Amino acid sequence: MSLSNDMGFVMRSHLLAASIIARHATPENQILDDRELGILQEFCANPAQKDQLLLKHGMNELGKPAGSGAQDMGSLAGHCAARHGTDNPALDEEEIEMLRNWFERGGAGSGEAK
Repeated sequence: MSLSNDMGFVMRSHLLAASIIARHATPENQILDDRELGILQEFCANPAQKDQLLLKHGMNELGKPAGSGAQDMGSLAGHCAARHGTDNPALDEEEIEMLRNWFERGGAGSGEAK
């Protein structure tokens, strides 16, 4: 996965969570598919367990720069989880809380990642 300049801007501007939510209602404009939404939902429910989540979904980050295992798998949601707790997170705490609340209200309509 190569993050486009636009997506990089969205993450640096801390607009990713709002963009995921806003664009989800229109299938042709969705940022994440159901699998990626499931991974993101798991992460937002318990960010402290990000390493276990990444391993569960085959995104080994051990001994690699944060996010590279997720990039190898083409996972934006995994990239967000992997960057959590670094000096350059993809989602800040406010965005994680926004997404957590959205998931809890059933906004994504998806369950745990398959």
